[in-house]
Amino acid sequence: MKKRIEITKGINQINNLIVLSGRDLGESQRKKLNIETLDKDSEQYTIVIPQNIVSINPSFFLGAFGISVRHFKTKENFLSKYEFDCNENAFITINDGINDALNNIDALR
Repeated sequence: MKKRIEITKGINQINNLIVLSGRDLGESQRKKLNIETLDKDSEQYTIVIPQNIVSINPSFFLGAFGISVRHFKTKENFLSKYEFDCNENAFITINDGINDALNNIDALR
């Protein structure tokens, strides 16, 4: 059974947000959720993105997961470690972010 991680855990006024945006926020969530350590363990995770989040900005995704994508070297390896429970719009950005990370495209950096 995969462990569930709420990507928005600890974000102030999350119920009022509809977009996750900004590299700084992504990097903050990466640190807060200890994703660096999760990358190295043998567990699999479901990253839960609330349904009220209609979009994820590429800079947020790359801040939170860019290092992880590059660590796993392929889209398939990354997605076997981290599954995303989110709406379709958010998943489109996640797929784009994975491709950007693998191609060393650094959105808004």
